Amino acid sequence: MPTVRDTYMSDYELTEQEVKSLLERCRAAGTREQDIILKAAQIANDSISIPILINLTSGIGYDRLSMWYEIPMQRKDFQGYRRKALKVLNDLIKLHEVTDLRLKK
Repeated sequence: MPTVRDTYMSDYELTEQEVKSLLERCRAAGTREQDIILKAAQIANDSISIPILINLTSGIGYDRLSMWYEIPMQRKDFQGYRRKALKVLNDLIKLHEVTDLRLKK
């Protein structure tokens, strides 16, 4: 697999529609869901988890975020970790859904 900065959603086997759906869920997330998004961001890269959380939940981009937070990497790297966080979030959501199904049986 390529480096994180050179990994794209297709490398994570996520379609454009799945990414769009994930981003919509992030933008509409309540407190409980934001905790899960933060966990995904921490797994992707703990040192920039807050800027990733803000990006995913608000849509504020790297350039504006870097005015408020010191992001110790270039935009391309940040975007790579953002994509990785989306992949982790997708996996966490799927795991949660499977767990819920097992509990309901």
